[in-house]
Amino acid sequence: MSEPGGRVSVIVVSWNSRRFLPECLASVAAQTHRDIETIVVDNGSADGSADFVAKVFPAATLIRNAANDGFCRANNAGLKAASGVFILCLNPDAVLAPDFIEKALPAFLTVHRAGMVSGKILRFDGVTIDSTGQFLTRARRIKERGYDEPDRGQHDAAGEVFSVCGAAALYWRGMIDAIAPDGELFDESFYAFGEDMDVGWRAKRAGFKAVYTPEAVARHFRGGSQEEARSILASAFQTARRPPEIRAHIIKNRWLLILKNETLGGFIKNLPFIAAWDFVQALWMIFLAPSTLPHLWRHRGACARAWRRRKAAAA
Repeated sequence: MSEPGGRVSVIVVSWNSRRFLPECLASVAAQTHRDIETIVVDNGSADGSADFVAKVFPAATLIRNAANDGFCRANNAGLKAASGVFILCLNPDAVLAPDFIEKALPAFLTVHRAGMVSGKILRFDGVTIDSTGQFLTRARRIKERGYDEPDRGQHDAAGEVFSVCGAAALYWRGMIDAIAPDGELFDESFYAFGEDMDVGWRAKRAGFKAVYTPEAVARHFRGGSQEEARSILASAFQTARRPPEIRAHIIKNRWLLILKNETLGGFIKNLPFIAAWDFVQALWMIFLAPSTLPHLWRHRGACARAWRRRKAAAA
């Protein structure tokens, strides 16, 4: 890669996101980096999202799915239609500053083996941090750095992070080809939730780096297709007010992350924290959210598939 220019393919997956799409897609069209193609994958929306895109943003490539195929599969479909050297996966409830792409691209040159870039993602109020990069806790839970903090400049230093938040994640095509030779960048067993960390962890294992660039700024509503829980319980469990099928995906996907990416040494070292979290979460499910259990049972084969996939990747 000799220069940070080149075409950027922006993929927006929409599911009943009509109220957010105008500002989201307008922010893509207003980018100071001009070599951009926009791909919108509509997951069977019932709110007129697809028709809106076709009418108001006719230059965008529109892929209409008959039903909600999940965030991962829809993004992979968009990736297959993309021609860019760089891929920006953008949530429909996210809005980019006009120079977001222009400010993010140079990181691919300045950091050796940079495979993905995250900017400073704020909430819609413009002052509360949503994410400045992703990290893992010792319990192997995803931590969005700075989440819910007022932005006081405490995360204004660029640098390497563990992974990037999927709300506005910029990937290099070379990295994608290296870690997803079958074209499945996002593991479709995840359906949604945690798939961005899976990409980041897989990329890290393959020798690529994730870079945080605070000059690239975006705003994210968080929960544009589902209202975000705000209670203390929700903050502790992340799943408290979700529908049971969504809770099941979140719980299942943490174990897919571990099975696909954790080293034996890392697992042994962190086992007390992993087990403690699982014990508390199991009690919570049994006594407060038993409706989650049938949905988890339906996904009982996912862990075995994840293990087989890991072994195949290592072969």
